[in-house]
Amino acid sequence: MKKILLLLLSISALAQSPVKKAHAHNDYEHERPFFEAFALGFGSIEADVYAVNGDLLVGHERSQLSLNRNLKDLYIDPIIRVLKANKEGNFHQLLIDSKTTSDSTLPLIIAALKPHAEILMRKNFRIVISGNRPKPSQYIESPAWITFDGRSDETFPTNKVVLESESMFKFGFWNGQGPIPTNLKEKLKSYVDKVHANGRKVRLWATPDTLLGFQALLDIGVDYIGTDKLTLLADYLKFSESK
Repeated sequence: MKKILLLLLSISALAQSPVKKAHAHNDYEHERPFFEAFALGFGSIEADVYAVNGDLLVGHERSQLSLNRNLKDLYIDPIIRVLKANKEGNFHQLLIDSKTTSDSTLPLIIAALKPHAEILMRKNFRIVISGNRPKPSQYIESPAWITFDGRSDETFPTNKVVLESESMFKFGFWNGQGPIPTNLKEKLKSYVDKVHANGRKVRLWATPDTLLGFQALLDIGVDYIGTDKLTLLADYLKFSESK
């Protein structure tokens, strides 16, 4: 593991800035959670967590959970090692999608990260809580190094929400196999512009995992482009920057 980490640290130093927009959706489903996306220079990584008997287990469904696949081992420990080594490169955000209730999950997340609060703050590294969250009025009760994933129909404290996310399905359907419909592109652009005017970043989910899908999101100014196809997106972002 130590050799792998050292190798990936050296790779991260060469990561190109365009890939900072890349968001590893359901990252834990890859052969090497965290390490694959990090080595490619991804700026943001997502992990789904369940609170189970006082631990935070990582997986998409309960049937996939295993005691040896937990948030600390798969994400927190390697992230803190990277931050301490000053080798984070593009990587600046961990999005934790809470699949169990906020009351059961958020306290465990805070307890797991509290020993690392100083370096998270010093590095301005973002921990973003998505999925099951407290009421927006309760966001302010969380530590300064915890932020939340906002929604367009919510009112929340500005300093606790720097990222806003929505499903593309809320605006229309497109499979990414041909040009994006003009009316859908206009709706998405209007939404993205509104979020930016409020000083927040934008992430869309349920987007086509295709080259045309990636380009459409770039064109409308989406800040985080999600994918399950890590290398495809990384290569495309580098290519689009070089054109």
